[in-house]
Amino acid sequence: MSTSPAPDGRALAAAVGTRIRTLRTRAGVGLTTLAADSGLGKGTLSELENGRRNPTLDTLFAIATALSIPLSDLLFGDDGVAEAHGDSVAATLLGRWEDPDGVTEVYRLTIHERVQVSHPHSPGVREVLTVLTGTAEVGPADAPVTVSAAGTHTFIAETNHVYRGIGGPATAVLTMRYPR
Repeated sequence: MSTSPAPDGRALAAAVGTRIRTLRTRAGVGLTTLAADSGLGKGTLSELENGRRNPTLDTLFAIATALSIPLSDLLFGDDGVAEAHGDSVAATLLGRWEDPDGVTEVYRLTIHERVQVSHPHSPGVREVLTVLTGTAEVGPADAPVTVSAAGTHTFIAETNHVYRGIGGPATAVLTMRYPR
């Protein structure tokens, strides 16, 4: 699945690709280095930057982690891109705040019954998930927790972690905190 807030997928892919190239260049990172650091192929990155491929949520997280930036830097720019999809999760960026100690992002999630394994984020990234409706399994892949409506689970996301709706889709609010 890919990012998709706009009706025109080609325009969205181009906007995200431009953000990736801009942020990579600003960081002084070459395409080969970003490929090695993110675990993605150089050809894949080139296709993304040129708007010929739609990135998945996992791909965007791999790029953000390799560039040591919050996910919202890739999703939310002048182009207004603010939504992404993974194997199980549809995420809409609701807001982003910066302070001297880090960056905070807030997302509205729909978590479907499929299991999504998210790769590790940068060291110290904390996720706080509050389930609004339904039930979800979330947290580190080796110790996920079941959270029902009105429940909250907090974990450090620097290892593989999972998201899965149980008994149908769950809706939730996810707060991510990226330390400086």
